[in-house]
Amino acid sequence: MKRQAAAFYSIIQAAIWGTYGFLFSFANRYLLARGLTSLRIGLILGVATGISFLLQPLLTALTDRSRFFTCRRILFLCAAMMTLCAAALLLRLSTAAVVGLYALACVCLQVLPAFANALGMNAVRSGRALNFGLSRGIGSVCFGVSAQAAVPPIARFGLGTVPFCSAVLGLLLMAAVSVFPELEARPDGQAEQPTPALAFFRANKRFAVLLVGVVLLYIGHNVLSNCMYQIAVYKGDGNAQGTALLIAAVIELPTMFLFSKLLKLAKCERWLCLSCVFFSVRLALTLLLPGVAGLYAAQAAQLLGFALFTVSSVYYVGMRIDKRDVVKGQTYLAVANTLGCLIAHFLGGALIDGVGVGAALGICTAISVLGGAIAIGSVVSKSAGKQPA
Repeated sequence: MKRQAAAFYSIIQAAIWGTYGFLFSFANRYLLARGLTSLRIGLILGVATGISFLLQPLLTALTDRSRFFTCRRILFLCAAMMTLCAAALLLRLSTAAVVGLYALACVCLQVLPAFANALGMNAVRSGRALNFGLSRGIGSVCFGVSAQAAVPPIARFGLGTVPFCSAVLGLLLMAAVSVFPELEARPDGQAEQPTPALAFFRANKRFAVLLVGVVLLYIGHNVLSNCMYQIAVYKGDGNAQGTALLIAAVIELPTMFLFSKLLKLAKCERWLCLSCVFFSVRLALTLLLPGVAGLYAAQAAQLLGFALFTVSSVYYVGMRIDKRDVVKGQTYLAVANTLGCLIAHFLGGALIDGVGVGAALGICTAISVLGGAIAIGSVVSKSAGKQPA
């Protein structure tokens, strides 16, 4: 059953990130075909991100107060809602209904990773033979594959491919979650009571500081991703956007697949600190290295930046936050990520329009350096070691 749990968890990650490859990669194209402008699409996706930012801690509070709404059940219900929204998009609907359903599907999708991460860390701490980095890497592979594989059927069958494939992956996700073992309960059948939010932050002050650093790190990271086309034009070839993002995605995989090996060389805290440095390195290299070749070369920093942070931060929360509060810790980590993404939605374009691409990259690099310093300071502080294992 332990190996089956690992296989089911890999399917969970694959289905979530595969759906990202459809819903988010083709959001602009899908909604433009319904007559929306790029500005309105940006606002819709920004609002969806903002709602998911507010929803994640509310759902975590629900898991704290109810024995029924466990992490696994929240994951299943959000997956079900996303699947229903995607399936409904296959019907003949008004533009307003399409926008509402698409936005709601995106809200549900953005909630899923936090609870999937918490589910995985609960499994690891319960003794399941589960390699989180490998599973998360499979998710990244499925994101890239789905984004590329969607192009031929879209050309042949139309943009209905996007909600159809999203609904299929949603059903796969629901099936995998439903058979994944329930791990929240204690062996004696009495559920541990999670710590209330304020008490949680009082007991984990350094973790709260870490979250501030994460927000700042993700601002620069998401501006770089969201504005890659403008950056590619600045470097000399707008068509380099896709190649640069593909390089960044592919180069993540070795770190994610081999992170369990890295943990044998050093504790997750050290890898987390190293990843914070390379967030800024990628931005700085993107700014400083000339031409399209320089843009491509800068993406190599993704290997020790975002990829390393994605797995090391989840392990850090899973191993340093009390087991009863793992869901809360993973959710707050995801909320910090979402907040950084939300700020980047509005800051990136404003900076590029206001001061140009070069200056925008410089400002984002400075923000990232500050975020990295805050995050590293919170992790290496002696007080961080007092968190319960």
